[in-house]
Amino acid sequence: LFCDIRGFTNTAERITPAELVALLNEYFTAMTELIFQYQGTLDKYVGDEIMAVFGAPVAIENHGLAAVSAAMAIQKLNAELNETREKDGRPVIQLGIGIDSGEVTAGYFGSPMRMEYTVVGDRVNTASRFCSMAEAGQVIVGAETWSHIEGKVEGKHIGSVRLKGKELEVNAYQILSVPGI
Repeated sequence: LFCDIRGFTNTAERITPAELVALLNEYFTAMTELIFQYQGTLDKYVGDEIMAVFGAPVAIENHGLAAVSAAMAIQKLNAELNETREKDGRPVIQLGIGIDSGEVTAGYFGSPMRMEYTVVGDRVNTASRFCSMAEAGQVIVGAETWSHIEGKVEGKHIGSVRLKGKELEVNAYQILSVPGI
Protein backbone atom coordinates (compact mmCIF):
# COMPACT_ATOMS: atom_id res chain seq x y z
CA LEU A 1 0.00 0.00 0.00
CA PHE A 2 1.26 3.44 -0.97
CA CYS A 3 -0.51 6.56 0.34
CA ASP A 4 0.55 9.96 -0.93
CA ILE A 5 -0.63 13.53 -0.32
CA ARG A 6 -1.88 15.21 -3.49
CA GLY A 7 -0.54 18.73 -4.17
CA PHE A 8 1.90 18.50 -1.28
CA THR A 9 4.52 20.76 -2.88
CA ASN A 10 1.94 23.53 -3.21
CA THR A 11 0.83 23.08 0.40
CA ALA A 12 4.44 23.15 1.62
CA GLU A 13 4.96 26.40 -0.26
CA ARG A 14 2.07 28.13 1.54
CA ILE A 15 2.80 27.26 5.18
CA THR A 16 5.72 27.67 7.56
CA PRO A 17 8.17 24.80 8.14
CA ALA A 18 6.81 24.36 11.68
CA GLU A 19 3.23 24.13 10.36
CA LEU A 20 4.40 21.63 7.74
CA VAL A 21 6.05 19.41 10.36
CA ALA A 22 2.90 19.54 12.51
CA LEU A 23 0.70 18.65 9.52
CA LEU A 24 2.91 15.73 8.48
CA ASN A 25 3.22 14.40 12.03
CA GLU A 26 -0.55 14.52 12.48
CA TYR A 27 -1.04 12.70 9.15
CA PHE A 28 1.66 10.07 9.77
CA THR A 29 0.44 9.36 13.31
CA ALA A 30 -3.23 8.97 12.39
CA MET A 31 -2.64 6.86 9.29
CA THR A 32 0.02 4.64 10.86
CA GLU A 33 -2.38 3.81 13.69
CA LEU A 34 -4.93 2.66 11.10
CA ILE A 35 -2.34 0.58 9.26
CA PHE A 36 -1.51 -1.19 12.53
CA GLN A 37 -5.22 -1.60 13.35
CA TYR A 38 -5.62 -3.54 10.09
CA GLN A 39 -2.53 -5.71 10.79
CA GLY A 40 -0.27 -3.89 8.36
CA THR A 41 3.44 -3.27 8.76
CA LEU A 42 4.71 0.27 8.30
CA ASP A 43 7.55 -0.02 5.82
CA LYS A 44 8.61 3.61 5.60
CA TYR A 45 7.78 7.25 5.13
CA VAL A 46 9.18 8.77 1.94
CA GLY A 47 8.64 12.51 2.02
CA ASP A 48 4.86 12.81 2.36
CA GLU A 49 4.23 9.21 1.25
CA ILE A 50 3.53 6.17 3.42
CA MET A 51 4.51 2.66 2.34
CA ALA A 52 2.90 -0.24 4.21
CA VAL A 53 2.90 -4.00 3.74
CA PHE A 54 0.13 -6.44 4.60
CA GLY A 55 1.18 -10.07 5.06
CA ALA A 56 4.91 -9.57 5.71
CA PRO A 57 6.94 -10.13 7.79
CA VAL A 58 4.03 -11.95 9.47
CA ALA A 59 1.46 -13.64 7.25
CA ILE A 60 -2.12 -12.55 7.82
CA GLU A 61 -5.35 -14.03 6.60
CA ASN A 62 -6.91 -12.11 3.73
CA HIS A 63 -4.15 -9.53 3.33
CA GLY A 64 -5.88 -7.95 0.34
CA LEU A 65 -9.03 -7.14 2.28
CA ALA A 66 -6.94 -5.89 5.21
CA ALA A 67 -5.02 -3.51 2.93
CA VAL A 68 -8.14 -2.22 1.18
CA SER A 69 -9.98 -1.81 4.47
CA ALA A 70 -7.05 0.17 5.86
CA ALA A 71 -7.00 2.33 2.72
CA MET A 72 -10.69 3.16 2.95
CA ALA A 73 -10.39 3.85 6.69
CA ILE A 74 -7.47 6.18 5.90
CA GLN A 75 -9.57 8.09 3.35
CA LYS A 76 -12.48 8.34 5.82
CA LEU A 77 -10.30 9.52 8.70
CA ASN A 78 -8.54 12.04 6.46
CA ALA A 79 -11.93 13.53 5.48
CA GLU A 80 -12.79 13.88 9.19
CA LEU A 81 -9.41 15.46 9.95
CA ASN A 82 -9.92 17.85 7.04
CA GLU A 83 -13.10 19.15 8.64
CA THR A 84 -11.13 20.00 11.79
CA ARG A 85 -8.22 21.42 9.78
CA GLU A 86 -10.56 23.66 7.82
CA LYS A 87 -12.32 24.91 10.99
CA ASP A 88 -8.88 25.68 12.48
CA GLY A 89 -7.76 27.57 9.36
CA ARG A 90 -5.16 24.93 8.49
CA PRO A 91 -4.61 23.41 5.07
CA VAL A 92 -6.71 20.41 4.11
CA ILE A 93 -4.94 17.50 2.42
CA GLN A 94 -6.14 14.98 -0.11
CA LEU A 95 -4.75 11.47 -0.47
CA GLY A 96 -4.29 9.03 -3.33
CA ILE A 97 -3.74 5.36 -2.46
CA GLY A 98 -2.47 2.46 -4.58
CA ILE A 99 -2.42 -1.23 -3.66
CA ASP A 100 -1.22 -4.36 -5.40
CA SER A 101 -0.78 -7.95 -4.28
CA GLY A 102 1.50 -10.75 -5.30
CA GLU A 103 4.91 -12.24 -4.87
CA VAL A 104 7.64 -9.95 -3.56
CA THR A 105 11.01 -10.38 -1.94
CA ALA A 106 11.03 -9.34 1.71
CA GLY A 107 14.15 -8.82 3.77
CA TYR A 108 16.87 -6.47 4.84
CA PHE A 109 18.32 -4.34 2.06
CA GLY A 110 20.88 -1.57 2.01
CA SER A 111 24.54 -1.30 2.74
CA PRO A 112 26.64 -2.39 5.70
CA MET A 113 26.23 1.18 6.99
CA ARG A 114 22.41 1.12 6.94
CA MET A 115 20.08 -1.79 6.41
CA GLU A 116 16.30 -1.71 6.57
CA TYR A 117 13.51 -4.21 6.22
CA THR A 118 11.39 -3.71 3.09
CA VAL A 119 9.81 -5.50 0.17
CA VAL A 120 10.89 -5.27 -3.45
CA GLY A 121 9.55 -6.58 -6.72
CA ASP A 122 7.20 -5.85 -9.59
CA ARG A 123 4.09 -5.83 -7.34
CA VAL A 124 5.67 -3.13 -5.17
CA ASN A 125 6.44 -1.02 -8.22
CA THR A 126 2.92 -1.53 -9.56
CA ALA A 127 1.34 -0.48 -6.26
CA SER A 128 3.45 2.68 -6.33
CA ARG A 129 2.30 3.43 -9.89
CA PHE A 130 -1.35 2.89 -8.89
CA CYS A 131 -0.79 5.42 -6.11
CA SER A 132 0.60 7.88 -8.64
CA MET A 133 -2.48 7.53 -10.85
CA ALA A 134 -5.00 7.71 -7.98
CA GLU A 135 -6.74 11.03 -7.78
CA ALA A 136 -7.58 12.76 -4.51
CA GLY A 137 -9.77 10.45 -2.45
CA GLN A 138 -9.26 7.41 -4.67
CA VAL A 139 -8.04 3.93 -3.82
CA ILE A 140 -6.78 2.04 -6.89
CA VAL A 141 -5.91 -1.66 -6.80
CA GLY A 142 -4.57 -4.22 -9.23
CA ALA A 143 -6.17 -7.38 -10.58
CA GLU A 144 -4.63 -9.73 -8.02
CA THR A 145 -5.81 -7.62 -5.10
CA TRP A 146 -9.22 -7.40 -6.75
CA SER A 147 -9.35 -11.20 -7.03
CA HIS A 148 -8.91 -11.41 -3.21
CA ILE A 149 -11.66 -8.90 -2.41
CA GLU A 150 -14.21 -9.15 -5.23
CA GLY A 151 -17.67 -9.63 -3.74
CA LYS A 152 -16.51 -8.33 -0.35
CA VAL A 153 -16.22 -4.66 -1.33
CA GLU A 154 -17.83 -2.33 -3.82
CA GLY A 155 -15.58 -1.32 -6.69
CA LYS A 156 -15.37 -0.89 -10.41
CA HIS A 157 -13.00 -1.83 -13.19
CA ILE A 158 -11.49 1.38 -14.53
CA GLY A 159 -9.74 -0.25 -17.43
CA SER A 160 -6.52 -1.62 -18.68
CA VAL A 161 -3.81 0.95 -18.08
CA ARG A 162 -0.19 1.38 -19.05
CA LEU A 163 1.83 2.36 -16.02
CA LYS A 164 5.07 4.30 -16.16
CA GLY A 165 8.03 1.98 -16.66
CA LYS A 166 5.93 -1.11 -17.43
CA GLU A 167 5.78 -2.74 -20.85
CA LEU A 168 2.41 -4.46 -20.46
CA GLU A 169 -0.90 -2.91 -19.58
CA VAL A 170 -2.48 -3.95 -16.28
CA ASN A 171 -6.08 -3.96 -15.09
CA ALA A 172 -6.95 -1.37 -12.48
CA TYR A 173 -9.94 -1.15 -10.16
CA GLN A 174 -11.26 1.69 -8.03
CA ILE A 175 -12.56 0.79 -4.59
CA LEU A 176 -15.82 2.62 -3.85
CA SER A 177 -16.74 1.26 -0.42
CA VAL A 178 -15.95 -1.42 2.14
CA PRO A 179 -18.72 -2.65 4.45
CA GLY A 180 -18.41 -1.18 7.92
CA ILE A 181 -16.09 1.67 6.92
